[in-house]
Amino acid sequence: MNKLIPAIVLIICSIGITSCGNSPTDTVTQNQLQPTPEKTTPPQTNSGNNQAQPVANKQPQIGTVTELVTGDIICYATIVDEQGIEHRVGASFEICAESEKYLNKKVRASYEIASLNDCESIEPCGKSRQESIIASMEILDKKTSSKPAASNSQTLSNGKWTITIGNRDSWTGVNNTGNLTYKGCDVKGNCIDLKGGKVTCRDGTCFTGWVNGDYRYIWSQAITEDGNASPTLIVKKGDTEILNATGFKLVPTS
Repeated sequence: MNKLIPAIVLIICSIGITSCGNSPTDTVTQNQLQPTPEKTTPPQTNSGNNQAQPVANKQPQIGTVTELVTGDIICYATIVDEQGIEHRVGASFEICAESEKYLNKKVRASYEIASLNDCESIEPCGKSRQESIIASMEILDKKTSSKPAASNSQTLSNGKWTITIGNRDSWTGVNNTGNLTYKGCDVKGNCIDLKGGKVTCRDGTCFTGWVNGDYRYIWSQAITEDGNASPTLIVKKGDTEILNATGFKLVPTS
């Protein structure tokens, strides 16, 4: 009996030691089976060129400059594109400094990413933002600007009708504005003179319209870089079209 007691005690202690030894191993194994959470990186916001680039893609490349205003941190340009849509975009101060050179001119604008002051006042605060602005403008109607008298009037003929459109500079590029004149003559020398022509451009075509009682005269011309697309003359009485003349060509001036 005395020999049996130590043996029992030894067996109990062995079981206790085994249990204590297995417990940490089981815990580690359980932890290893748990999936390790992946580290997620919050989406980064680009504050550099990539952020400004999409804006630049929507800015007009070719259009007529109707206004230039010098602001606190940038020059602001108002440009009417070839579809008659008005855009207000940033530009370098050098553009505003030469406003007389660009106003009411058709230009091709080139853009660059500039670092602008992003403070609440014009005083520097160490903050800036990236923005796409006009860096330079190329005037596309240099010949027109050098001869304003000739550009202000244009005569075209198709052999049956001779049309002279005058006071063309009265249109600033904003739709449904202008005060253009119209003189239309047939081969017999019968002519009609009209005033108050207004211009609207959409879908790549500009329309100039005059009203004479029940009659409407419409001068339609596609927009091209050189401005020499052959126009169409449409005359309507009420809603009825009574003339649709094409084949007009520019009449050389002496």
